[in-house]
Amino acid sequence: MRNALSFVLATLMMSIVAVPSHALEIGQPAPKLTITDWVKGKPMDVLEDGKGKVIMIEFWATWCPPCIQLIPETTKFYQEHKDEGLIVVGLTDAGRGQDLATVRDFVSRQGEKMDYPVAFDSTMQTTMTYQAYGLPHAVVISKEGKVVWTGHPAMPEMKQVVLDLLNDRFDMQAAAERAAMQAKLERLTNEFYLAANAGNWDEALAATDRMLEVDPGNFEAMQYKLVILVEEMNAGDRLESWAKSFIQKHADNADALVKIGHLMLQLPDMAKRQPKLAISAAQSAIKADPNGVDTLQAVAQIYFQIGDLQTAMRYQRQALGTADEDLRTDIQAVLDYFATCQSLHASADTTVVGGS
Repeated sequence: MRNALSFVLATLMMSIVAVPSHALEIGQPAPKLTITDWVKGKPMDVLEDGKGKVIMIEFWATWCPPCIQLIPETTKFYQEHKDEGLIVVGLTDAGRGQDLATVRDFVSRQGEKMDYPVAFDSTMQTTMTYQAYGLPHAVVISKEGKVVWTGHPAMPEMKQVVLDLLNDRFDMQAAAERAAMQAKLERLTNEFYLAANAGNWDEALAATDRMLEVDPGNFEAMQYKLVILVEEMNAGDRLESWAKSFIQKHADNADALVKIGHLMLQLPDMAKRQPKLAISAAQSAIKADPNGVDTLQAVAQIYFQIGDLQTAMRYQRQALGTADEDLRTDIQAVLDYFATCQSLHASADTTVVGGS
């Protein structure tokens, strides 16, 4: 492995441990919670008392630094939305020798910083039922008592799911479809890891193809394919052929197109980069999504990378004109940066001309 991209692949293959299957299916009734002790807050039957409310279970532990870092943010989120019908329970157990006295002492020392209900399960039954083995871990339950989201509580997606549920605008069908797709991708990613770890590059490539069939915008699958074709198989011609075919096949998928466009400009060996394919992908993305703020900004970045500052600024201005007010400051900052670069280019050109 000779470069940064290959190092990424090597690092991924070192974590060959199988991706755990989800214990909970999105849309299924939330399983019973076993709580042996309430450390903070009024004791309750979480699922029964939570009917008609949105429940967020956050699995944590006193020995988990990321869990501790999240405590103030969880408190803030709970305090902001508890009157709207949000229930938050910080649930921990006897794992790694943690006992109730340790938890009580920790929570007491946190004071108002940890200002939401905290529960303890000496049996560890809830952790096993919900398969919350990697901490921190969160589960969001709808007003109807169904599991609607699982994952790391620091993900912005979780808060959005909670807010959508509180405002009765959550799309359960779409969430179930996303979860099913993610489950397929996890299985396929495992297949890729196993093949790549064995040096079976053809099978690894086939796994990336299957991943992209499930999710054409899967950036990891694109990156895996690029690493194998360029670094392991030295098959730049196959990469070019695949990229052309991908761009044609997914001409209506702006997200997938801008991602492959960026990848064509990220090859470590500059002689192997594909700026023509990057521009082809960018133009197809614009046709597919001519007014999308994210698409316009991504295309602007592609043109910036190839040195076409004028075109980069044109698309960035279009993004600025289309964006909501809360996005305009960041978009303007990028546009200002482009303008600065263009000014420096002009100054450099003048210097060269004047000195020749």
